[in-house]
Amino acid sequence: MKKAFLIALLLFSKIGIAQIGLLKQYHLNYLAINPALAGENSPFTLKGILGNQFNGSIRFNQVNQILVLDGQLYNKGGLAFQGYRNNSGNIISTGLGFSYAKGFEIGELKLKMGANAAIFIQPNLLATNLTQRVLPHGGLGVFSSYKGVFLGVSNPMLLASRQIGEQKPLLVNGGYIFENESIFGFNANMLYYHDFQTQRSSYDFNLKASINNRFGLGASYRSNKLMAYGESKPTLIPFAEYKATRTMSFALSYDSQPTVETQPNTPNLALGGIFQFMLKYNSDDTGGDSWFFGKF
Repeated sequence: MKKAFLIALLLFSKIGIAQIGLLKQYHLNYLAINPALAGENSPFTLKGILGNQFNGSIRFNQVNQILVLDGQLYNKGGLAFQGYRNNSGNIISTGLGFSYAKGFEIGELKLKMGANAAIFIQPNLLATNLTQRVLPHGGLGVFSSYKGVFLGVSNPMLLASRQIGEQKPLLVNGGYIFENESIFGFNANMLYYHDFQTQRSSYDFNLKASINNRFGLGASYRSNKLMAYGESKPTLIPFAEYKATRTMSFALSYDSQPTVETQPNTPNLALGGIFQFMLKYNSDDTGGDSWFFGKF
């Protein structure tokens, strides 16, 4: 009964959850947190991510789906499309957006600046007393790298419809990339969130190690302190990636403690553990003009 009550609160809520389907899987898609990374996969990349929840039966419950098309333009430019569908909390939401980025070299400093524009549609399956809404949003991002040290600052929802009730935090992502002649490499970084509306902050620690640019292992530790209502426990999301051919890669991760923010003064709605499966196609296994191919 309690679970049904919480679901009902979400179903009839006026709050729009716009990008949860993207941000929860950013460890498999850093473009979700910074539009300046458009074009950093390869000359052309097609990526699909499925979030599935084990519900006790043979058939998994699909929580979200993400489709990413990323391509390089002339002279360090990049253009990317992201589409996603998310049904966390029993409301089905859809989002579509484009990101553009342009890179510059200043000596050994690599600098990219990007912008994104998107729409959020909620819900795409109508229920009683719910009307479909198309909510626009957009943002900016910058990403810099110097001798392996990198820093990115972004807010993909800098300008957003007031009907989108989720946090719109400033994101600061910094870390270090090490690579030894393509035999062994790692990316260690921290992602800091700060939401000016609620004055809440949170942080993640991310690590990805790769061997011979073929097999990767990593983990994302998330403190989950950004939610304005209710509580969320820290979680550790492990993941593994394998490059099966020159152009095809697979990845699998597991989030054991996902949660969804509910209405004020109500507990969070806890979801079961979610598996994220990624299938990625790169047209060029050298990365083309990418500075960070295979590093995230």
